[in-house]
Amino acid sequence: MGFKVGVQTYEWLAYANRFGSSFTWKQVCYECGQAGFAGLELTGGWFNELPAPEELMGFCEENGVRIVAFTGGVSSDEDLELCRRKLAYLAAIGGSALMVGPPGSRDVPDDQRLKVLNTFIERCKRLSDYCDEFGIPAGLHNHLWTVAETEEEIRHFLDARPIGWCPDFGHAAAAHADVMALLREYGRTIVHGHLKDTVVDENGNYLRFCELGRGNVGLDFAVILRVLQDQGYRRWLVIEQDQCTVTPMYDMAKNREFIASLGYEAALHG
Repeated sequence: MGFKVGVQTYEWLAYANRFGSSFTWKQVCYECGQAGFAGLELTGGWFNELPAPEELMGFCEENGVRIVAFTGGVSSDEDLELCRRKLAYLAAIGGSALMVGPPGSRDVPDDQRLKVLNTFIERCKRLSDYCDEFGIPAGLHNHLWTVAETEEEIRHFLDARPIGWCPDFGHAAAAHADVMALLREYGRTIVHGHLKDTVVDENGNYLRFCELGRGNVGLDFAVILRVLQDQGYRRWLVIEQDQCTVTPMYDMAKNREFIASLGYEAALHG
C-alpha cells in the first residue's frame, strides 16, 4: 500500500475565529468524514477535550474517520510534557505522527535566528526520546514567520536530524525554497506531510493559501506525489488550507476532488 491522504483541521479554527463561531472535536471529525476523508490531523485546543482513547476510537469508527496525528511545540518544558501526552495518546489510538512547529520569528533579530533555531533543535532532541518511548515519530513543520522558514534554515534543521520532517509544501514555496530539491534530497526523512497550495503576488510574496491546484506559487502536486511514491513513502499526508474560501467542509471536499483527479482515490480511503 502507498501513502495515505487525509485532512488537517486548522481551517475549522480559522473559520471559527473569522466568524466568531465554534466547533467541537466531534463536529470536526464528523465533517472530515462527510467530506470524504478517512484520516485527520487534529490541531488546536481540541486535544484537551478528547475522551479516553477507547471512547474516541468508537466515535471515529462510527463516522468512518480516524485521528492520525496531532500538532505540538517544544518551546518550554510544559510544551514537551504536552507532546509526551499526545504521543502516548497517539500510541493508544494507532496514530501515525506528531507535527512540531518551530518558534516564531517576528520578534527575532536576523542575527539571532540561527541561535534560536539551534535551541529548537536541542529541544527536539529531547522530544525524540519520547518518540522512541511510544514508537511514534515527530517531524518539523517548516513554516513562514518562523526560524525554520527559508530553504537554508530547513536544510540546517534536517542536516542536524533531531527528528524527522513534516514538509509543508505551500509554506516552503511561499518562502522561495526549491521544493523539489528539498523533496529529492530529504524525502526519506519525511514522517508526515502537509499538502498546501499558495497564492503569491507579482513579486512572489505570500498573499493567501487556497485549494490545491488553484495556487500560482508553482507547485505541481502530481510531480510531488509521484516523487514521494517513487521514494517509497507509506505514511500519511494531510491537506491543509488554513483559510476558508467557502466553508471548511466545502473547501476540503474540493481538495479531495483534486487529489482523486490525480489518480489517488485509493489513498483517500486510508
